[in-house]
Amino acid sequence: MLTPRLLPLVSVLLCALGLAACTTEPVGPREVQLTEEPGESGPRCSGADCCADAEALEFAPQRQYCSALALDNEGKAPASASALKDAIAGARAEKIRTHDASGVLCHAYALDAQRAGDRGEAAAARTGLAAAVQACRAGFGKESNQAAQAMLDSAEQRLQSKEESAKIGEELAAVLVLARKNANAQIEADATDALGRLMGIGGDVSAERRLLTEGMEMRRKAYGENSYQTGMSYVNLGGSYMRVNDNAAGRAWYERAIAVYGATLGMADPVTLEVRAAHAMSYSAERNHKRAQELLEAMLPQALQTFGPQSEETVAILNDIGNMQQHQGQSQAALLRFEEVLAIRRVSMPNTVKHGRSALLAATLKRKIAGCAGSSALDAEVRRIAAQLEPSSAKDDDAKLYVLDAHDAAQQCATPAPRGARKKK
Repeated sequence: MLTPRLLPLVSVLLCALGLAACTTEPVGPREVQLTEEPGESGPRCSGADCCADAEALEFAPQRQYCSALALDNEGKAPASASALKDAIAGARAEKIRTHDASGVLCHAYALDAQRAGDRGEAAAARTGLAAAVQACRAGFGKESNQAAQAMLDSAEQRLQSKEESAKIGEELAAVLVLARKNANAQIEADATDALGRLMGIGGDVSAERRLLTEGMEMRRKAYGENSYQTGMSYVNLGGSYMRVNDNAAGRAWYERAIAVYGATLGMADPVTLEVRAAHAMSYSAERNHKRAQELLEAMLPQALQTFGPQSEETVAILNDIGNMQQHQGQSQAALLRFEEVLAIRRVSMPNTVKHGRSALLAATLKRKIAGCAGSSALDAEVRRIAAQLEPSSAKDDDAKLYVLDAHDAAQQCATPAPRGARKKK
């Protein structure tokens, strides 16, 4: 099953790093291994907790699911994806041990959906989680902890996309009922936090803060003071204050999250870096660009270590540093950062809108510093990328907007047409 450690953080962090939104193209519904309601024992041991259980591993789909987890831990993503596909196919084809098959599908569909979400495939993740809910209900019962967790994961995924808010609220309320009935403090805490974020999306800040605070206290008891989940509550509370421009209060919550994540995950962990970036950019919102720049530069070496020099996560930090320098009038230093970003995107995503945007940003600042003669090479790159993207601009709004902006920028250094001779009266 998905866990809060693997779910996306609040949208304010994604915005701070400039990550792209998930796609929402429709996908076909998945077939689910449905069984009769389980007996008292339900399925045998299944899921990640059973990968050391010799009896559980005798069941091929469970063995393949565990293989997928092991291969992923070894960094063998393609082999892991293949093993997960085999686990799902084997469980769906099972005709005798149907409860065991549904138990495996409960976990396998959720893992497959998580990976789809990591790839930015929101529609596939949504469909996979809906299938996981059905499989968990079939394998473990409609009121089981597994079904409640799957329902929570499904609601969380759609909450991140801000979809179907009324329906999400109903589902979270149903999860809370099950969690309380089963005395599952962790699911109750996570569902309370999710319901708080939903209230925030709907604009009810008072209910949002109340529920987020209740969820935080529940998480402290259920998971521990220094747990990842408690840190998430700090982040969510920080985001609530940031959205109403109470940056000082928001930063205080982010700092508590950074302390937790720094001590448990490390300061170079991707999650810690996300919160650190949001914390830094909160200073920029107050026009304290100097402090924001200092914090971003402090985290850059760890971002390079974690993400690598060619990654978009590193690019986002470099770009933000350049923006902070530009705000402070450090045009030459900012240009060096923008050119550094451009050099990366020439290699990592050539002739894309992002490449074009980086070229346009560098060209605009270069023109300000050195005039049209100085920016001529960058201007030519902007025009070339625009020409490459123009055929697709009719169906791609981002490409269309870039082509228009590139055309406007080109006019700034266009040679004026000579005036015609005045006609004599």
